[in-house]
Amino acid sequence: MMQRAKGFTLIELIIVIVLLSIVAIFSFRFVGLGSEMFVTGADRVKLLDQSRFTIERVTRELRNSVPNSARVLTSSDNSFQCLEFVPIKTAGTYYGAPFSSGANGQFEFVSLATEWVDITPADRLFVYATRPFYIYDDVASQRWAGVATSTLRAGDTTAITLQSGQYFQEQSPRQRMYVGAPPVSFCVDSGGQLIRYRDYGWNETQVRPPASAGTVIGERLVNLQFSGTQLPFRVDDATLLRNNVIHVFLEYRSASAEALFFNQEIQVPNAP
Repeated sequence: MMQRAKGFTLIELIIVIVLLSIVAIFSFRFVGLGSEMFVTGADRVKLLDQSRFTIERVTRELRNSVPNSARVLTSSDNSFQCLEFVPIKTAGTYYGAPFSSGANGQFEFVSLATEWVDITPADRLFVYATRPFYIYDDVASQRWAGVATSTLRAGDTTAITLQSGQYFQEQSPRQRMYVGAPPVSFCVDSGGQLIRYRDYGWNETQVRPPASAGTVIGERLVNLQFSGTQLPFRVDDATLLRNNVIHVFLEYRSASAEALFFNQEIQVPNAP
């Protein structure tokens, strides 16, 4: 009696191939989902780290700004918005400062701060400047800011000589004077970049700084890219009962269209 040869039929092979294909498809899909989750998570972490760095830098710089120096410029077509402010180089007390046209332009300034460089003609001296236009106005026509032609620093005391004909309009209740470095701007453009500008000089009317003065410190912002999205900057001027408040709202979108935003309220003490 002949014994039947053992083996697989064609149908059985096809069934096995189909089953292996199904298993392979699900396996690759599982691996693909894992890869997608890893890429999405890594992108989210990278965006979160960048956004935290950005908001922390903006916050720290604004907290060290001259009171009432913050102002905002928004383009008519919402293609950019810029927040400008004056960094504090140092602050202290003045003695013998001029407050009339006939007064001597020489006086003494005392600051207990030690880590600051000398006052230069590019800096401005502020006494009781309670409005932004007092700070940015042309120094030749206003009396809340002065420019030093010479300084002599000895320990905590600096002897200052103002430009010819300059004097201050009004005494500070605490004889406080701020030395402000040239203005700095943070601008958000429609391309989603946050750019920091410096060394572009003083402008009585706020303008968008030249591109050559800018450094990108943040990307993937969507404040100006979607209708209904809140603008990044708003300034509430100081009053007798309220500090100068700067609102910073930065919104980002990840590669998977997830929204991430920071809403920061920064107070600059109203102590002119």
